Amino acid sequence: MNYYYDVLLNFDGDNVWNFYEWEESDFLLFVKRIPLFRISYDTMYDFLKYQIRLSDRFLEQIKNQTILKDVKEEENFYFILSDSKNSIAVKLDESGKVVSMSKLLIRDENNLNEFIYTLSEKKIDYEILSKKDYRHELRQFEQVKQSIYLELNTLFKEDNIHKLRYFYYEIFHKEECSVEQMYHELMDVIEFSKNNELFHLDYLIRLSYHQV
Repeated sequence: MNYYYDVLLNFDGDNVWNFYEWEESDFLLFVKRIPLFRISYDTMYDFLKYQIRLSDRFLEQIKNQTILKDVKEEENFYFILSDSKNSIAVKLDESGKVVSMSKLLIRDENNLNEFIYTLSEKKIDYEILSKKDYRHELRQFEQVKQSIYLELNTLFKEDNIHKLRYFYYEIFHKEECSVEQMYHELMDVIEFSKNNELFHLDYLIRLSYHQV
């Protein structure tokens, strides 16, 4: 079996963050050794686009072959896939289902893609379970949207007319008497507005907590 050594990974459930989206608060996993497989472009496409379950034979092949730093697991099922252009680290559960994936830091991606040419492609047996919900936006946008959503919901439930009216006027430059109408139009900013309006609303919310 082939391995890759000394790599930093970021497994975060269903989220697969690009390296430039990683944050200090993320649980980063230091891996001393992890199985490595070269696969076809089509296989990589399936892993990125679909929920996958690997065969029992493959599960036994990689079981406990990964050496983690400062983390103890009774059983582990990790490996890295590369099609010579893209690389992804994968974590399986005991049934062989993919439970999380991690992209690599750019230096590891480059080093691995140079090395992978020396390996032969491996055919991996797997089952496609369902299509993934593809994330179209950067992590920062998703966090801002979630923050605004929680704030507006709280204000609406607490009937905080003063704050809602303030945000509404600053965004739309007009007044509205209906609390429900203000709430719904501000919520529409989350899904349908341009980025400048979204970040302006986020700024207003944060500013409102610092006003004396």
